[in-house]
Amino acid sequence: MYSTTKPSCKHIFRSKKSYINCNKRRFIIKRPILVAVIGYILGILWGLYFEISIAPFYIPIIVIYLFKKTKIFNKSKKSKNFKLFSFKRYLRYLKLFIKFKIILIIIIFSTISNSIVLYQNKKYEILYQEKDIQLIGKIVSNKEEKEYSDVYKLKIIKSGDTNKFKNTKIYLRIKKTNGTQLEYGDIVKVEGIFEKPSKQRNEGGFDYSQYLKTIQIYGTVEVKNIEILNKENNIFTLANTVNLKIKEKIFRIFPEKEASIIQGLLLGDVSKIEEDIQENFRTSSIIHILAVSGMHVSYIIIGIHFLFSKILGKKATNILSIIFLLIYMFITGFSPSIVRAVIMGIIGVLSKLIYRRTDIYTSMAISLFIILFYNPFLIVNIGLQLSYLGTIGIIVFQKNVFNFIKRFKYKSKFIKYRIKENTVKIMEKFEEMLAVTISAQLVILPVMLVHFNYLGIYFLITNILASCIIGPILIFSILIVMISIINFRISKIFSYLVLIGIKLLIIISEFGQIPFAKLYVATPKMWQIVVYYIILILLNNFCLIKIKKNLNYTQIRLKNLLQVLKFKIRENKKKFKVVIILFVFIISTFRIMPKSLEINFIDVGQGDSTFIITPCNKTILIDGGGSLSNSFDVGEKTLLPFILDKGYTKIDTIIISHFDQDHIRTEYLQ
Repeated sequence: MYSTTKPSCKHIFRSKKSYINCNKRRFIIKRPILVAVIGYILGILWGLYFEISIAPFYIPIIVIYLFKKTKIFNKSKKSKNFKLFSFKRYLRYLKLFIKFKIILIIIIFSTISNSIVLYQNKKYEILYQEKDIQLIGKIVSNKEEKEYSDVYKLKIIKSGDTNKFKNTKIYLRIKKTNGTQLEYGDIVKVEGIFEKPSKQRNEGGFDYSQYLKTIQIYGTVEVKNIEILNKENNIFTLANTVNLKIKEKIFRIFPEKEASIIQGLLLGDVSKIEEDIQENFRTSSIIHILAVSGMHVSYIIIGIHFLFSKILGKKATNILSIIFLLIYMFITGFSPSIVRAVIMGIIGVLSKLIYRRTDIYTSMAISLFIILFYNPFLIVNIGLQLSYLGTIGIIVFQKNVFNFIKRFKYKSKFIKYRIKENTVKIMEKFEEMLAVTISAQLVILPVMLVHFNYLGIYFLITNILASCIIGPILIFSILIVMISIINFRISKIFSYLVLIGIKLLIIISEFGQIPFAKLYVATPKMWQIVVYYIILILLNNFCLIKIKKNLNYTQIRLKNLLQVLKFKIRENKKKFKVVIILFVFIISTFRIMPKSLEINFIDVGQGDSTFIITPCNKTILIDGGGSLSNSFDVGEKTLLPFILDKGYTKIDTIIISHFDQDHIRTEYLQ
């Protein structure tokens, strides 16, 4: 017997609601690795910024979870009056995340990562107490030439008579007058003085000790005596040898200026690129192409499939791609961006081999977990932050941005009806590149402002132009290096094609020299960053409501909420105007209200500089510091970041006490 009674509207409403809530639960619970990584990151950040155990602070969370089980969360009334903004109405979204499995995973992994960070910090502090040091270690880097000394990275095998610092890495500084030349893999006995790395000297300034932790370096030893004991050969030594051979080939094939850029593109090594060229790449917002990342991995996979898929078949080509990616990761030195890209690339290729669909969020979570498990301090690495946030931006926003651009384009009847089909396809490719660039930049913008304090005005133009030529440059550069192993003359002939692309890339980077290419911005506060991301998420949902046809329940609710809000504003226009005027008045009053006098003495090395903020919010700079060395600009590297971190982009008054080099750079007055 079949029931002929129709289900009530209320029943349908509840079924739809439970279905959507179930989907949201699946998004979280089906990705336990993602939840684990969120907990792992939470524990790392807690250990870095609070330097205490996180375990005692889980007691309130457990209390909240138990509180959730009470009637307050599950209480329902028979008759409900609609409220535009209701805490209880939207509290149910929190219930999707407050699940026992999720809380347990977060507690376990955050406690583990927090314990690792606290243990590592103690290990650093113990080594910082050392002065005269004797150790045996292995050289794990090539020589880095400085003005008066050579610097090597050393992995400690034995320290004195103990093994407590085993596998710890330090820098060795050897004076050029010593004459000792070391190679990767050398086992050496060292006597010297340990130098503790400097910490942040000014508010918002560069923290050298924190930076060294991101590359697992504990400090520097000024070498007194050194003796080479042996040489160790392993897979890392072989990878380093291959790296050096590739660099040697690049500089033989190409002129020095172009070769340094190709070395950066292929291997991520920018040490040979001139500082002014690097600055142009930064200002024009294309510096990311010199960091080996997902773009390089995707072109490698495309290139291998193009060359070998017809010869070897799809399965063998996919296996070859995985092998090549692993070799490439070893050769380029395991930078965070390349590790992320290679792991995600390998997961993507493996999914094709086993005929399983990949989940992009899980792939990202796995790669991030591996990186942070290896070194939790990499969470503050700028390259890692930009790499992951840029990828998230493309995943979340690219489709909506593309649809928005496409919708805007077709309002033009000329574009819609008169342009040829081939031209339309080219325009669609252009729109896709534009959407990818905008999506990534939207998410990484706060990070760029926090670390660099400026906006590249022409970033859209430079990124699109660079995207058009970077693919052929990478693919042809790899092929030319491979051909040079067989026949150097043929590789030299084909090198002119790559040189044209590099010349164009340099021209694109020179957009950074155009007037107003760089706009300095004060460092945003944490609350401003949070508000920015909330607005970004809301705008993304508004775009979905405008563009998407089949909306889910939450999006329908948001659409209805917007309509109610518009109706309320129209109904109470005068009241809303009064509220806005009062809000603007209050904000303006807070800005003009007298503040306390603030005097900041800036550490500029040998010299003086004082930054004063008056009660009327006027700024006074007394001296700007200076340096006898032309290689370090105190004003650009120390003074400007400090003032921007204080929230100011201009100085009202500058006072110069006298014209010594340690108080002001006299060439600025000429």
